[in-house]
Amino acid sequence: MSLTGNTSTITLDDGTKAFRKALVNAPAEFFDFEAAGLRTLGKLGARAPKVYEVTNKQLIIEQIQAKPQRRIKNPEYTFGQELAQLHLTGQAVAETNQTFGTLQGLSHGYLGGAEIDLQPTTTLYESLVTNRIIPLTQQATDSGQLDHRAMDFAEQITPAHLGPAEAPTVVHGDLWAGNRIVDDAGASWLIDPSCHWGHREEDIAMMQLFGGFGSAVFSAYNEKFPLAEGWQKRIPTYQLVPLLVHVLLFGGGYAAATLQAFEQTLDR
Repeated sequence: MSLTGNTSTITLDDGTKAFRKALVNAPAEFFDFEAAGLRTLGKLGARAPKVYEVTNKQLIIEQIQAKPQRRIKNPEYTFGQELAQLHLTGQAVAETNQTFGTLQGLSHGYLGGAEIDLQPTTTLYESLVTNRIIPLTQQATDSGQLDHRAMDFAEQITPAHLGPAEAPTVVHGDLWAGNRIVDDAGASWLIDPSCHWGHREEDIAMMQLFGGFGSAVFSAYNEKFPLAEGWQKRIPTYQLVPLLVHVLLFGGGYAAATLQAFEQTLDR
């Protein structure tokens, strides 16, 4: 999910090909937020494009050449293991930072073109439900894009609906199939992140919202870093933020799926 802007391939002074993203009147810290996410993913061991330049108007990053996945011998297992390792490493780092929300040094957060509240909190419930699900639902109902019942549903979500407590980890935050690139060597790269300290089931749920990831990814993930019991039933809960953002950005066409996710969350 992204704001409409200009993208282009450019050549740096040293001859390196790079990818440029530009947006006129970009929101505060819009490109800083993405750059911080890419750098953090790289520091934690994931493959993410290098950041060459970031300003309030543009982001210039390493260009990664994609190769059609049908020509590659099943990289799904490796990707599942790598994602599990990313979350494991993030949790290890979080031992000295038991907060949910924004990466250090940032005051604004975004999911696509929507600003989301990632102010640091001490609990997942505050970060996910109080600061994101409820306000986004309020925006969608106030604008008439979502049935007013959604607010009642949002306010009925409790910490128990989020599953067993876990330490925060760095999540990609917008991990649909289009934000994973497989290169010529079959290696997976992560792009366009909405990184923050969150719950790893946010990534797992997002991966299943629009498809594009095979079952081997999740089997490999569970082999290395098993998900808590009942994670499949929590998928609709952790899909609520991206669904609500889609309602706000693209209209009521996503309203039915959002209401269904609320109902599935509360029906357990």
